[in-house]
Amino acid sequence: MPGPVSDSYDPEFGTGANAHDVRSGMEGVVDEIGSVLGPGLRNIVEVAQGEDGPRFETRFSERELRLIRFGLLRAMESV
Repeated sequence: MPGPVSDSYDPEFGTGANAHDVRSGMEGVVDEIGSVLGPGLRNIVEVAQGEDGPRFETRFSERELRLIRFGLLRAMESV
């Protein structure tokens, strides 16, 4: 009979440490975006229905863009 599954096992990412790495990477991108937009959050329905607003001169690495895309795809699953 196999032993118990480790508490750190994550069904999607393999281990809790891997999930932590993904979350940590995403938090870094969120912090970078927050430094451009500021700390305040706006109602997302108002944002989606509103005007585009100004364009910002920001540059993301390939890693950051892949983390952003992952996060957006996950967010769309819950909408």
